[in-house]
Amino acid sequence: MSAPAHPYGGLVGGFKQVDGSTVEITAPPEDMPYFTLNNGHKVPAIGTGTFTGTRATSKAEPGTMYETTKMWLRMGGRGIDAASNYLNEDEIGDAMEDCINEGWITRDDIFVSSKLNNPYHQPEHVRPILEKTLLDLKVDQVDMYLMHWPTAFKYVPYDANTRGFPLDYEPDCCTGVTGVQWDPELFQQDWPPPHLDMNVTIHQTWQAMVECVEAGLVKSIGVCNFKVSLLHELLKGTDYVPQIVQCESHPYCQQTGLIQMCKQNGIQFQAYSPLGYGEFKSDDEVSVLENPVVTRIAEKHGKSTAQVVLRWHIQRGVPTPPFSLYENEMRQNLSVGSWALEDSDMEDMKSIDKDFHYLRPESWYGLPLWS
Repeated sequence: MSAPAHPYGGLVGGFKQVDGSTVEITAPPEDMPYFTLNNGHKVPAIGTGTFTGTRATSKAEPGTMYETTKMWLRMGGRGIDAASNYLNEDEIGDAMEDCINEGWITRDDIFVSSKLNNPYHQPEHVRPILEKTLLDLKVDQVDMYLMHWPTAFKYVPYDANTRGFPLDYEPDCCTGVTGVQWDPELFQQDWPPPHLDMNVTIHQTWQAMVECVEAGLVKSIGVCNFKVSLLHELLKGTDYVPQIVQCESHPYCQQTGLIQMCKQNGIQFQAYSPLGYGEFKSDDEVSVLENPVVTRIAEKHGKSTAQVVLRWHIQRGVPTPPFSLYENEMRQNLSVGSWALEDSDMEDMKSIDKDFHYLRPESWYGLPLWS
């Protein structure tokens, strides 16, 4: 008997995705690179992101990620970067199940990743919220589970037996728990903000994630949004080395030092926001895809600027899940294993690093995380 489910969330009247079933079924590209993790499992070089906004900022109709996930799988995409915080894992799970039931793809073909949300860092909360993700995704095990942020929030209750989340579920600032409306300026003046849980460490949370591996609920685990110093601190307190560190990275935020730290410890670095745009880029901020160096390289190879940037990631050994809602862009993303940048191109790309983050949590966490 299937579990009960909440209605899909989203913005009624917002972006409406095409019917994913109309996309032609295409085999995965034979030239798609895979990266081998330190436990032997493999992650595709190119996956797809799934963030369509929070409850307050979503611009897409309910069901958008259901249709988009079907599109991605039907065109040969095999990596899916999901998260409990994105509030759409139920849509992704329904899409994966429908595609699997059609018989042209199996669960083992899909690398699906999820993330531990901030309100569930206390050790006793880690496994239950992972089990909620498994329920929503309709799987027995995820391929990767990441600590989404090194920042614990106050616990936010949820219904563990119903797929999806109700519209009043709000895990980003925990207003329903704290009774305090979101005010980043006030939080920075009166620190710590009321939504922060100051009574749990990354070591306690990490050990609970390790136990989820031992329980067979997840194949690999890792962390997101860790700097070199924090990664060093994590490694000092555990015998279980992460499989992946996922952080914002693009030509304006190349993360050279962090990538080196990962290589020295046998950890795979993975980039989010790989093209340097998305929900967190302001209209007046510099654009990676309009950079003259990137544009010149794209013209030389007869590729789009997005393809150049994704190929640059691959050649520096970095897998990534770019997000798109459009079939033509997704198919372009899947083609980046079929050609290569020249050594001179890679050197030119190095020259445009600005150590610039589009995602700056101090504006909404009350925390200067990148300082």
